[in-house]
Amino acid sequence: MATTTDISLIYETLLCSPGMSEQIKVDLRVSRKSLLFLAACVENELSGKNDPGLGLVGYFGEQTVKELEKLVSDSLSKADLSALNEKLKGLS
Repeated sequence: MATTTDISLIYETLLCSPGMSEQIKVDLRVSRKSLLFLAACVENELSGKNDPGLGLVGYFGEQTVKELEKLVSDSLSKADLSALNEKLKGLS
């Protein structure tokens, strides 16, 4: 089993590889149900509600976290799910 130090070294190595900061275009086609699930997973991870021992968010930096939050928000807006997502978050 990999230690926290090993995982940290792997992420640091991958994230400083050439081209990791370049913008890419992704054609994403998923069901609305899957998009809501993905948004909930991302929001839970970014808010720290999941296992704090994982701590993957810390490896990516503030700018990457903001980009991911914007990606989720934009995806929900395009699928007309923003209001539903907010109401679901209010229930939990």
